Order: sequence, then C-alpha cells, then structure tokens
Amino acid sequence: MLRYIFNALILTLAFGCLAINDSSAAEQTQAPTFAEVKPILENYCYGCHAYGAEEGNINFDVIEEASEKERLGDHATWLAVWRNLRAQTMPPADEDQPTKEESELVGRWIESQVFKLDPKNPDPGRVTIRRLNRDEYQYTIQDLFGYRYDVDEAFPPDDTGYGFDTIGDVLTISPLMTEKYFDAAQEIVSAVVLVDDKKSDKYKRIFFDGPATNDRGERDVYARKILKRYATKAFRRPVDDATLDRLVDIQRKIDELEGRTFENGIAQAFAAMLISPQFLFRAEIQPEPNNPGQVVPIDEFALASRLSYFLWCSMPDDELMKLATEAKLRENLHEQVDRMLDDEKSERFIHRFVGQWLQSQDIEGISIDPRRALKLKDLGDAQRIFSRTVRRAMREETDMLFEYILKENRSASELLTADYTFLNKPLAKYYGLEDIEGLDDRKMKKVDLPEDGVRGGILTQGTFLIVTSNPTRTSPVKRGLFILDNILGTPPPPAPPNVPALEAVRERGRRLTMREQMELHRSEALCKSCHSRMDPLGLALEKFTYIGQYREDDDGNEIDTKGKLITGEEFNTVRELSKVLATERKVDFYRCLTEKLLTFALGRGLEYYDTPTVDLIVERMLANDGKLRDTVHTIVDTAPFQKRRGDGSLLSSNR
Repeated sequence: MLRYIFNALILTLAFGCLAINDSSAAEQTQAPTFAEVKPILENYCYGCHAYGAEEGNINFDVIEEASEKERLGDHATWLAVWRNLRAQTMPPADEDQPTKEESELVGRWIESQVFKLDPKNPDPGRVTIRRLNRDEYQYTIQDLFGYRYDVDEAFPPDDTGYGFDTIGDVLTISPLMTEKYFDAAQEIVSAVVLVDDKKSDKYKRIFFDGPATNDRGERDVYARKILKRYATKAFRRPVDDATLDRLVDIQRKIDELEGRTFENGIAQAFAAMLISPQFLFRAEIQPEPNNPGQVVPIDEFALASRLSYFLWCSMPDDELMKLATEAKLRENLHEQVDRMLDDEKSERFIHRFVGQWLQSQDIEGISIDPRRALKLKDLGDAQRIFSRTVRRAMREETDMLFEYILKENRSASELLTADYTFLNKPLAKYYGLEDIEGLDDRKMKKVDLPEDGVRGGILTQGTFLIVTSNPTRTSPVKRGLFILDNILGTPPPPAPPNVPALEAVRERGRRLTMREQMELHRSEALCKSCHSRMDPLGLALEKFTYIGQYREDDDGNEIDTKGKLITGEEFNTVRELSKVLATERKVDFYRCLTEKLLTFALGRGLEYYDTPTVDLIVERMLANDGKLRDTVHTIVDTAPFQKRRGDGSLLSSNR
C-alpha cells in the first residue's frame, strides 16, 4: 500500500514536466525498443543513477536486472526519467546533453511501451463523486434562492488536494458535517420560504403563482409544480417521479398538521431537498461504473454541471439546463463558454482559481510582522502602512490581471511579462508609484507601468512576494520553490532527512548577504541538488522585501540578482527572469498552467494517461500565442472534460 501511495505521489509531482508528444512522428515510426534506448541512458544517466549510484532514488542497475514485464511496470521511474529529460533538468546543464533526436527516442519508447498512450483515444480518467465544497454550496444556494448563506460560519474549511479544494477524493463527509447540513437546510428555508410579506419579491420567487388556494387537489398540483422546478434546479437534472412524489408527500403531511401552512410544507420539502445526496454531491451516471475499459461521453446534464462548476462555481442556469434537456449543449458549447466567461459570475472562477493556484487568497489573513521591513518600532504604525486596504488591493491586482488576460483573450505569457497592472491610490503609493495619475482611493484601474520600472507580471506583485516569504524575512527558497511548483511545473524531489536549516547557516554567517548564506547552505552535500534549481529563481527576487516593497540594498549590503537556470538560461534581474520563463521556458509554463486549469476543472489530480490531453492543449497554446480564453475553450473540448470511464486502472486492463 505504501509503495502504491509513493508511486502515485511521484506520478503526480512528475507530471508537471512532461513535454509535448510528437504524435505524428510516433505514428509514422516503429516503436523503439529498450535495446535502442539503453545506450542513451548509459551515456547520460548511468553516471549518477547506476553502478551503485542512485541519486533521486533512480537506480538503473535494478531496471537492467528486472524482467521485461517488471521493467515496463516501473511507471514511477520512467515517468521521472521522462519528466527530467524532456524538461531539460537532467542531465544538469554542466553535463553533456542528449540530442533532440535522442531525447525524442527515449520519450517515444516510454509513451508506446511503458504507458501505451493513444493520442487518438486518450483515457479520460474517472472522477470520484464530489461533495460541493463550501464555496460551491454558497454560490449554489445564492443562485437557487437569491440568498447568500454564510458558509464560513456554518461549515469548516474544506480539505485540498493538488492545491485545490475541488478535488473529489478529499471532499469527504463526516457525521458532524451531515448534522451541519441539516442545520443549514433549516436556516436557509426559514429565510427564503417562511417570509411574512406575501407581496415581496422573495415570496414571489418561490410561490410564483401566488398564494395557494384552500382546495386540497389544487394545493397538491401547485406543490408539485414548485417542487419540480426547484428540485430540477437543485439536483442539476430532471427530478425523477419517485423523488418528486416523496417531496410532495412531505409537503402534504406538514401542510395538513394543525397550525401549519402550505408554506411550511414547501419549506420542509425544500429542506429535504437540500440534504439530499442529489444536491450535496455531483455524480455522473454511467452504464458500467466498474469497467475501466468502458469510456463513455457524460450526458449533457453532467456536462452542464461540469461547465457551470468550472466557470461559475455553481449550478447550471436556465439556459444551460434548457440546452441539456434538448440535447443541444454540445453543439452550442463554445457559445455557452463565451457567454459564461462574459457573465459576472465568472469572477467566482477567477477569484477561486487564481486564489488557490497563486495562493493570493492567503494575502489578507497571512501573519506577518512588517516592522523590520519598514524600519519602524511601533507595530500600529507599521500596520497602518501595510494595511488591510493594501492587502486587499494586492489580491485584486492579481485577480484583475488574470481576468483581463482571460476576457480579452490575450497571451498567458503576459501573466509573467505584462507592462501594465491594476492599482488604486493606496497600492500605488505602497509600491512607490505615486507618479501614476488618475487613481481612485478604492476602485482599481488598469495602468501602464514605467518602461524602466522594476515591476511587471505576477512575480513582482505583492501577493506573490508576501505569500512566498517568512513572517520576518524574505525566503529565496520559498520563492524559488513556488516558481518551480506553480509556474514551471518542475518541482524538485522532496528534501532528504536531516537537512540543516538555513537558520543554522545564518548563525555561522551573521554578516553574510542572503546570497552568501544560500551559497554556504548549498555547500552542504544534501542540499546542493535541490537548491541549484530553487536558489537562482528565489535570489532574483531578493530586491523585493518580505512585504512586497522594492529596495536597492539590504541594510547597506549590495543585492545581486543575477542567476542561471539549471537549464542554462541566464538573467540579471527579475524582469529578465520573467521574460526567460515566458519565452525560452514557455512550454514549461504553458504546460504547468494547463495542468492547474485541468486539475481545477476536473476535480482530480492528473495522471500519466492525461499526457496526450495536456500535449494537445499546449500545442494549441503554442499555435495561438497562448491565448487564455482560447485555452479554456480547448479544455472543455477535451476527452477528460467530456467523457469518463469506470473505476480501475485502464493500463492494467490493457496488459
């Protein structure tokens, strides 16, 4: 079991670095054999991963001695090889490099022989039945009843997986949570159904044909009409007759009690609806749920839900449901995507996706002491400068940059290199950009940044700089690791045990600059392999303090931001680094962003069999200059978004 979990973890971490498959070449060329691949591995890999050496827990001695079946079954090892070779992180930049043809040969062998990938018929995977997370619950109640329920007070925070709270495998439900759903249902129906004023819009929203008559038969017909409308909306597909009969029966029994009314009956039927698994969980009907070889398109109601919870974090609206009912959603999918992106409800997706991908949602509540950075003794004075208003504006800056690039269909590369941003007067002052005119005290505005300025793109925004720092100092390690994880998708392996802390190094080098401290830390044998990837990235940002302000020196010590990526690209400043990431390492960035969007949209982590889908999306991005809106269209067209299969390993079933 532990080995299975470990392999799954490796697969997930490794996935960020897989390169584009040349599927056409693979189809035209006979699949290579291990005998052809072995000399390449001997030339470039065996020095560190064979003959008794096994850096990164990769040991080709074991692979050579294994049977053919065992060799092909070692998925974690081959995915790690593929990841590092294609991302050009291995061999290291100062070692001999394989040619493009040699790298492609190894890649084709892994694709065809180990994973047996079929780009023409990609495995769509399967998604665990998903409970609505608390934001989705809140937005669904809001869109269903026009009532904003305070989920932060009612429910505990959701667990996350792969960086997001949309992952079905972690959205479990406990007995305590079940009780909270019961309480929430009663509170909601009391607020939206049991209203005193029968002339109010709130009453008319539910009782759309006015108050009920006294005739029992007419009351049953009216109750059925109301409950059918709302159950279909809440369950996100037409309610079946048996369920509707039970809801009507609840309404009637309450209605007939002494002292109770028609409205009381509807309220309790609604409460039953809100604690139903059909409301709380998103499930997708399939003919053979336990057959991993049975791949089917999800029905149009499930597609409507996938689309709406992806782009609106809520239930489908009337137009999506109408198209699904008529079986016309697929043929109108792109028009609906554009309509939904243009709707103000898409801000929910932007706020939640960006907030979790770039961790900008943490900026307003993060614990940080600004006194040292501001050179102030009084905490109150420091907090008035590094205020909640400034923190909120920082998050809005990050959200609005993503929103602008998405809705204007601009290149995703501008997330890294934009020569503009969104500011209000307090944030501009905080950044030292007081010369920008026409800013409001509250409202954010798109502004052009100075050509010779130090800011531009997400790496120089306050959100990124603060969430990747420590409470009282910058952290080149955290900043570098964040870029590897969330921008390049090339995370280093987990740190080995007994690694000395940077604080111990700081004690030995009190007068050293941060770069010198990192170099001393990196001199430790255990630290070198990982820090050679992270440190150049993090040190490029060292001229920004841990509260996001710019500085030229650190207490009089010169700050050197020059660096070189492990893949060989050199830069002098963070603006140059951002340009490198958006150009030379563009494929890595596009792939990472694609994987983050897919993970958020699908509600599951990506696996090796998702490679053809990721490749397809990245290829499209390269062909259209990374246009972000077009990328969303491509995602909803893919097999994983529109299809699913039964539980189990498709790879195992093919062997």
